[in-house]
Amino acid sequence: MKGSKGSETKALIREAAFKQFLTKDYSMVPLKDIEKSLNLSRGCMSYHYPTKQELFMDVIDQYIIRKQDVENKMRMSTTLSLYEFIELYIDRVQYTMDYLSQFVLPDANTNGTRAYMNLILQAEKFYPNFTKETTIITQKELLLWETVLKHAQKNGEIGEQHDCRKLAKQFKYIFFGQSYNDALENGLNIPKLKEQFLFIYGLIKV
Repeated sequence: MKGSKGSETKALIREAAFKQFLTKDYSMVPLKDIEKSLNLSRGCMSYHYPTKQELFMDVIDQYIIRKQDVENKMRMSTTLSLYEFIELYIDRVQYTMDYLSQFVLPDANTNGTRAYMNLILQAEKFYPNFTKETTIITQKELLLWETVLKHAQKNGEIGEQHDCRKLAKQFKYIFFGQSYNDALENGLNIPKLKEQFLFIYGLIKV
């Protein structure tokens, strides 16, 4: 199991587990179901993931912490205009939602946004220091928004009278609020999110 073959097997296990954890509560995901879906022996599973919590934590690391870190998803974006940054941000949200949808089990009776939020709530229970990790991610994203906004001020794209830190929070919290609201319906309405972002942009641009 060592080397590239072992890495491939581990990635397959992690992906299969992600599908399960995304739409089921932690307590309702037995390892034997994952083993069966991949035709793996218990020994092979135990070699890579001795416990369900270790597997769950690896899933969270891969699909939440790494995926949501702006250093991974928004590279080289600090030199963009605010308008260009908004376009890029929306594109990345669309990519993430499209990516998530392929993992939602057909019989799950949920949408990608709600499933992802449920996974985050599960992580708060079963991933030690998860809140600390997500706080770091959120602070990084707020700092990125603030940097882009200050760049927009410097270049005369938006007015100098605006507090960039407060504006950064407005953009981020609109995303949070829209995501929560839409999770209760059919999933994040990305055109509506873009509409809200551009509404703020219209208020602050020169």
